[in-house]
Amino acid sequence: MDYAEQLRKTNETNHFMIHNNITATMLTGQEAQVTAAITPVSLNAMESVHGGLMFIMAETAAGLLTRNDGRRHVTVNSSFQFLKGTNQAEKLIAKAVVMNRGRKICVCRSSVMEPGRDMVLAEGEFTFYCLDNN
Repeated sequence: MDYAEQLRKTNETNHFMIHNNITATMLTGQEAQVTAAITPVSLNAMESVHGGLMFIMAETAAGLLTRNDGRRHVTVNSSFQFLKGTNQAEKLIAKAVVMNRGRKICVCRSSVMEPGRDMVLAEGEFTFYCLDNN
């Protein structure tokens, strides 16, 4: 399955992403990107984008990238930092890159930003374990 087909399938069948207004927008061999439309249910009690949404976006982008080789992976560890909040965003972008891909373990780094701003709101590393015997 090529990358465009993986994006299409993910956006049509991943009910968790659909529920959270997250859309996979870019996938290559080394990078992935997802976006999320910010709605009132994206906000916390302080009317800022909830940090949980930022984490979900970052992990989702990393997971999309990890499985771009056609194998199944699960998250086994993560480290995540919230650097800056936002209450003005209409959309957020999460980008992931591969740090290291082995036979059974893949490590990705993700960052979350507002479009058009050169400022990282949150970032982290995600470690995935491959379930397939390849």
